[in-house]
Amino acid sequence: MPRVSIEDVANLAGVSITTVSRVINNKDYPVAEKTKKKVLKAVKDLNYFPDFAAQNLRNNFSNTIGLITRDISDPYFGIIARAVTERASYYGVLSIVCNTGRNPVNELQYHDLLWQHKVRGIILSGGGLDADDYRYKLQEQIKRYNDHGNRIVALAPQGLEMPYVMIDNRAAGEMITDYLIDQGHRRIAFVGGPEKIYSALERASGYKLSLNKHGLNFDAALLTHGQFSWESGYEAAKNLLRENISFSGICCANNDIAFGVLQALKEKGIDVPGQVSVISIGDLPMAAHVSPPLTTAHVPLYDMALRAVDVIMDGAKPDQNASVIFKTPIVKRQSVAKYMPK
Repeated sequence: MPRVSIEDVANLAGVSITTVSRVINNKDYPVAEKTKKKVLKAVKDLNYFPDFAAQNLRNNFSNTIGLITRDISDPYFGIIARAVTERASYYGVLSIVCNTGRNPVNELQYHDLLWQHKVRGIILSGGGLDADDYRYKLQEQIKRYNDHGNRIVALAPQGLEMPYVMIDNRAAGEMITDYLIDQGHRRIAFVGGPEKIYSALERASGYKLSLNKHGLNFDAALLTHGQFSWESGYEAAKNLLRENISFSGICCANNDIAFGVLQALKEKGIDVPGQVSVISIGDLPMAAHVSPPLTTAHVPLYDMALRAVDVIMDGAKPDQNASVIFKTPIVKRQSVAKYMPK
């Protein structure tokens, strides 16, 4: 007869493997009495005995952590990779950097490969995809690590409950819009990232919240979505100008978008910030060196990535609160000016 597994008990009782483990090991977790009785009955019916070797599986995980990035050539992800590799070295563990090319199929394949290499945890450095199939498969990966006392940690929203070390993306979108409004701007465009990426959706949501808070009407013609890229910002700005839409300020969902917007405005002979103010989220090193230097909400990518490694390595139980929100102060440079109506 094949050995009865904890998965068999969980399936018969209709609960998760984690719940079975908590019941049979008398963990100090609250488990409903009705659920506990179902688990104990399944244990008895199946004549299940815990596999203590399996319980010690965590000790067999390698001194390796994984980092999944969307585009390693992007300075945003490069900063994160540098911090992760340096912090991993501090702990005496190896880091594996996986570049998905912004392809969710590649990302899920990397999850399986990293699991095969028994990494101690994974850091997800990009925003999650708002798609049921992707979200379901990612949830399976998170559960698999949690069941063995390890973690997958997010640096951006994934649409799932999991440990995270990130900024409040909605608040950041609201903050940069507030800043332009405080400077007297009323017709403000927003150039966003992909419509199916949670971080992009939240930043655009913050823009709308700010407009509503200040009693300004939302104009759908002023909101565009594209990619988190220079090319996307460039094309979005050209389209706004081509449509002769009135605006005095542009909020950009990230720095790469803003760099493209600045180039498009420059080519059209539009003075920044004399005619149009531009603000963004990110504060990549290049933000201080473009012309004009970019006013932006600062995202502490390096510190966030360091903390994410700490979350994986600190040994705390995966259901304990390990989540952190970093602040995004506005770094004032020369791309924003007070609105002076003619």
